[in-house]
Amino acid sequence: MQDSITIAMWEIKKMLKNKSFLLSIILTPFIMLLFAGVPRLLMHIESESLFTLYVVDEIGIYETLNTEMALDNLELNLYEGDFSQLEEKVKEGQDKGYMIMHPEVLNQGQVVIYTGGEGFPNLMEIENALGSVLKRQLLLDFGLTPESAQQVAEGFFIQTVNLTYTDDYWQRFTPVVFAGLMIFAVFITGMATMQSAMAEKKDRIVEVLLSTTSADSLMQGKIYGYFALGLIQVLVWLIFAIIAVNVIFEVPVHSYLLVPSFPIMLFFALGGYLLYSAFLVSMGATIDDLYTAGNFQGLVFMMPMLPILLIGPVVQNPNGTVALIGSYFPLTTPSIMLLRLALSNSLTVAGILLPALVLVVSIWLVTKISGKIFRTGILMYGKNATPQEILKWLRQ
Repeated sequence: MQDSITIAMWEIKKMLKNKSFLLSIILTPFIMLLFAGVPRLLMHIESESLFTLYVVDEIGIYETLNTEMALDNLELNLYEGDFSQLEEKVKEGQDKGYMIMHPEVLNQGQVVIYTGGEGFPNLMEIENALGSVLKRQLLLDFGLTPESAQQVAEGFFIQTVNLTYTDDYWQRFTPVVFAGLMIFAVFITGMATMQSAMAEKKDRIVEVLLSTTSADSLMQGKIYGYFALGLIQVLVWLIFAIIAVNVIFEVPVHSYLLVPSFPIMLFFALGGYLLYSAFLVSMGATIDDLYTAGNFQGLVFMMPMLPILLIGPVVQNPNGTVALIGSYFPLTTPSIMLLRLALSNSLTVAGILLPALVLVVSIWLVTKISGKIFRTGILMYGKNATPQEILKWLRQ
């Protein structure tokens, strides 16, 4: 155990000195915000610019349009001049357009807005307002009163409310989001564990390491070391997320982590990391180059993504057959139990302890199996191990 701790500390120190790793911890939240927020912000800025819409009114609807389409970014102008001059005027302007309201518009249900300049301005808000006004005008033509036409034109807001979830959604789902971040870190740090084993195997550093410690200690040290690095990464992301949600939505997210179910969620999330890391680090020892990995190794690499296939059915029924199977199948136990803890109020103590026992036993078993694979595979050079060779190692 002492050797494993020493290896773990070595892995942590090595990565904490790696500038790329440190930058990825800090820059990842900013990059996500950059790609998600900047395009939306820029589109908002563009849509805020004033758009002039000329209306050729042949059905006497301009006054209604001018009254109902009172948008900050829209200026309506009634045009009664020469049509050819209107086209030239619109072509020259970047934020100009025109539409012809002829008698067939209401019958055909189609309006064309012609724009000028270069590019395609965002007219979604204008189109929605125009559609509402024309729908109301059509209803008036059918003989409805203005009040009835207004009521029908507004349509209906359809909302689904589940009586089971009467508490605060933030309180219910914040812990599972944080635990989900841990599951996400499984794939990232698990792959890093695998790549570390591959790099040391390729550089023959592993021979030096194995001269001072056992293969089991080396593998466990890598798992524990990257486990700690994964925690650091997630905690940094959590701090950024808490600050962002507090500032943007004014929601005290940190207070929602202090709920009874959170330690249980954390247990399943961390257990999932240990399970998948053991798989991945042993597979890293069986391949000489990631780009030449066989189909068998590729299948193992995708194991952390397996729960995605069950998310839909579990969300629909967190106590159904699919949810129960996913809870007791070791490769999906962590993720499915996180969802069930968030969605189900009827989970019994046995319904939590039995999947937890399955996960603990699976971690122990997989660690033993991975240790056998790692001991032999880490010293094999020049080729990738085949499934037949791996099975032979396990029988020894």
